[in-house]
Formats: sequence, C-alpha cells, structure tokens
Amino acid sequence: MKAQTTKVLLDSALVKKEQLKFLEGIKLCEEVIAIDSTLSDAYFYKAGFHTALIQRKNAREDYANYKAAIQSYNKVIQLNPKHAQAFFFRGGAHDAMGFLDEALIDYMDAITLNEKQSEVYNSMGVCYAKKGKIMLALSHFEKAIEIDTTYAKAYSNLGNVYDMKRDEVNACKNWKKAITLGYLGSQRRYQSKCKQQ
Repeated sequence: MKAQTTKVLLDSALVKKEQLKFLEGIKLCEEVIAIDSTLSDAYFYKAGFHTALIQRKNAREDYANYKAAIQSYNKVIQLNPKHAQAFFFRGGAHDAMGFLDEALIDYMDAITLNEKQSEVYNSMGVCYAKKGKIMLALSHFEKAIEIDTTYAKAYSNLGNVYDMKRDEVNACKNWKKAITLGYLGSQRRYQSKCKQQ
C-alpha cells in the first residue's frame, strides 16, 4: 500500500512539472519523503523543482531554492552514489547560480559514471565558454556531437563558440545544422550573421 501511495504521489508530482507548478510538486515530493525517506526519486524530483524556481530575479529566493536543490541532490547521491543524472542535475543547479567550478566538478563525476552523456559534455562546454576557455568549450561540444550526431543544441553552442572566435564560416555551418535538426534558438543569429552563407 505504501509503495502504491508513493508512486501515485510521484506521478502527480510529474504532472505538476508539466504544468510548471513547481511549489505544488515540491509539496508532493515532501509527502513522499515523509512516507518513505529512502526513495531517491522523491529527492531527485524535489531538487529539480527547486532548480526550476531559480529565476535570477530575487537573490534570497534563488539562494534558498539553490540550497534546497543541492541538499536534495546530495540525498539522492547518498542513497545512490552511482546516480549519474543526480550529479549532472546538481551541476546544473550550481551552473544556474553561476558556480561554474562546482558545476564542472559534478559534470566530471557524471561523466565518470557514464561517459556517453552528450548533455553533460554540452553543459561542460557551456561552462567553459562562460569561463572564456574557448578551446575547452569547443572540444566538449564536439564530444557531445560525437556521442549524438543529432544533438541540435550542441551544434548551436558550437556555432556560438566559433562566433566568439570570429570564425563566421564554422559558426554559420553549425547554426545551420542546429536549425536543420529543429533547434530554432540559432535562427536569429544565423539570419543576422549568415546571409551570404
């Protein structure tokens, strides 16, 4: 009976995620944790809700959500030390607050557990680009694409880094590939910078 109740509550929490009702999702996760404090999924979902609430509008609220997210991801990792996604998403929480070195440490831990995660390499590339380490960013975006040749956002980010290097040909080529794969986040840059391409 307990397992059925927690499953129903977690399923309801996922619905709240789709509805962007993050505070309601947190409450549902807390109910699950009150029933069974060993369910790592409850902590994982709760952490995700807190991370989604980091909006960079109210520093106090953002920091509170960041701390709650980190605490929940830590609990997931304590319960399941090989949970690569928990390391990846904890890195995302660090990144959302601008703690890039901490993010990179978690991303490396995620890769250590599963090296075939294109999203992690992409996120590492973004961190390196933010830190101004262009060559490291390029190599991580390229690794993401090597793992998943249809990963449109990695092509877009690769284009952005080539643009930072003032390499318009490669920037346009990668933005075009991202658009072809359905990622429209590159469309405005491509249209404004690649008219002759």
